[in-house]
Amino acid sequence: MHELSVTTNVLNLALSMMEEQHLTKIHSISLKIGEMQSYEEKWLQHYFDHVTKGTAAEGAALHIETVPITFRCRTCGCEFQFDAHGKDDCSCPGCHGFSYDMISGKEFMIETMEAS
Repeated sequence: MHELSVTTNVLNLALSMMEEQHLTKIHSISLKIGEMQSYEEKWLQHYFDHVTKGTAAEGAALHIETVPITFRCRTCGCEFQFDAHGKDDCSCPGCHGFSYDMISGKEFMIETMEAS
């Protein structure tokens, strides 16, 4: 149910940005969400449709780009993606080490917003 609070926050931020720019209608919002956030797209859309009723964003399209979990090995520099839903082993495919930094997968941001 954490999708409800997130979509409410997205709406409030979008409405605030709309008002700052002296606009009156939000047509679409594009989000970039890292896979580590573990939000379900269908629920984000469901709650977005619910919380936008009666607002300047009612009927707006919600576009979601999922950013994969990507690591960079500290030992060999190899960059690799991790499938959190299907892979048990998270070792570097280059050197099989376990010393790495996450370089993507935690994002949550409004990438673009179309409004008039």
